[in-house]
Amino acid sequence: MSEKHSWLKIGVREVAVASILGSLSAMLEYQPGPPFDIAFPIYPKITWDFTGIPIMISLLLCGPLCAVYTCLIGCSIIFFRGNIPGGTFKVLAELATVIGYVAFKRNFTIDTVKATLSRVVVMTLANYFLLPLFYKMTPQAAAALLAPIALFNVTQALINILPAYAIYKRIAGKIYPFRK
Repeated sequence: MSEKHSWLKIGVREVAVASILGSLSAMLEYQPGPPFDIAFPIYPKITWDFTGIPIMISLLLCGPLCAVYTCLIGCSIIFFRGNIPGGTFKVLAELATVIGYVAFKRNFTIDTVKATLSRVVVMTLANYFLLPLFYKMTPQAAAALLAPIALFNVTQALINILPAYAIYKRIAGKIYPFRK
């Protein structure tokens, strides 16, 4: 397999790590409310949480396919609780962050900016079209929420990426001793 497509090669270790991280993400999502969910003061119907940190660690350690797998495990709890709209928004937001991070890979700072912008753009479009569908609000009401929700998505992306990167830097050499 070429170096360009080496991320397609997933071994047993990667699946195991992604599964454990998916379980951690699901556990962090399992019990809504403090201390794992903190209401966003501008629009309290959405909350900051830590479920994206294991997803980003999975991405950094094991690659994008494992991050998608971790995301699906972690976000499944939202669907199992019967919150279809919340689960849909969560999956879209986390996958947008992952895709933004890996697209045209450069360095940590640029990748973080790309991931954040990707999340904001995808979620702005998703909120504009899905808020009226899921919550029976007018398009004007949904549009009025786009700026506060964009601010939320910027901060949530950073909550996911920055700690995940710090954790990754500490554990990557222990899990994968041949990596830098």
